[in-house]
Amino acid sequence: MLKDELKMLATMAAGFPGMIDKSEVLSTAYLTAQETHIREECQRIKKVWTELLFSQVKDYVLRRYIAFQQQVILEKTDFIYKLIGSANDNGLTEDDALLRIPLLLQVCMLDLRDFQLQYFHSYVDQNGKIPDAITPSVRKKMAELAEELSAGLENIEIDPGLKVCLMDYLGVIINTDSKALLSYRAAEYLTTFTETLQGTVAFVGSADLTHSIIEALFYINFNHLNFCQWYQDDVLNKKFVLHAEDQGPMLMKQLLLLKTMPVMTTTAFDPNVAAVHIQLDLWLNEVIRQEHFTANGDEREIPDKLELKLTVAQMALLVRLLYEEGVFTMKNITAILKFFSTHFMSKKQESISYGSMNKLYYSGDQFTGYAVRELLLKMVSKVNKMFFPK
Repeated sequence: MLKDELKMLATMAAGFPGMIDKSEVLSTAYLTAQETHIREECQRIKKVWTELLFSQVKDYVLRRYIAFQQQVILEKTDFIYKLIGSANDNGLTEDDALLRIPLLLQVCMLDLRDFQLQYFHSYVDQNGKIPDAITPSVRKKMAELAEELSAGLENIEIDPGLKVCLMDYLGVIINTDSKALLSYRAAEYLTTFTETLQGTVAFVGSADLTHSIIEALFYINFNHLNFCQWYQDDVLNKKFVLHAEDQGPMLMKQLLLLKTMPVMTTTAFDPNVAAVHIQLDLWLNEVIRQEHFTANGDEREIPDKLELKLTVAQMALLVRLLYEEGVFTMKNITAILKFFSTHFMSKKQESISYGSMNKLYYSGDQFTGYAVRELLLKMVSKVNKMFFPK
């Protein structure tokens, strides 16, 4: 049974405010004993955690446990950091005996955090916040890495638009307030980003390094909106300067290049959106499809009435769902039903009367509901594949 190994240290931290407020006189012997106790407790905790690495505890249990202990460390170190800051504001210095134990405990808790990162890295919650006490130093290191890479980018030949995209990202890192909240994922991604691109930037010379930079960005899954937008604009710009007969083959070549570029699945600029190659693959396939329609004369002018592969009852139910969910800004349901009956036709009925739409709007059957539900489920499944792949 896993226990909260940090409980004793957390209890000690909870008593610091009262000790400082009362301005207790602490003897050297007491301080030394407390310091020894803290260090011994931290060693005991490390020993327990190390034994977990070789235990039979299941991965999902260990992940949940480490995330919990990570949160305790975060809460207590932030608590102590604010307490020390408040004490400093009230005239206490870090040499004062009252702050000797809080300062040591803060150092030891951060050491336990480092121990977690070193030995339980794959179990740490990457979305968790980095403790306030070390956020400025971590951000300083990030800014230094970003500045170094920015300087390197200035000395290479690269597409101007791509350079602006990269400089914007690095500029945000450089100019962010040193105390701004920071997650482990954001800090680690910048390190991966700079280390990967530094190797490419090191090849200074006359050669255009645009393609090499693109390959590096795909490899580290730089699914940044600005990069995806630049990539799309670059492909379209290349397409428009070609003769019509050469545009299709060029797009197919771009698709082949896109599919052959390796992408790490364990990292991402933004883990909440689809990987860079998935986003651009979907977009490029749609461009190629549209190009095929244009080349083969398949683009037809939209008729006065647009045919839907739905029955009138299914169409009426969809309209009702949209209306009741507040999708239409217009609140006049009569006008909405008249619009659909005028501008749409079903797969079986070219002419739809307002009366039919109005009747079916209020009296759909279960069979119709089943068909519409299946359609909506397919749409949800497609959205998941496009933007939330597992």
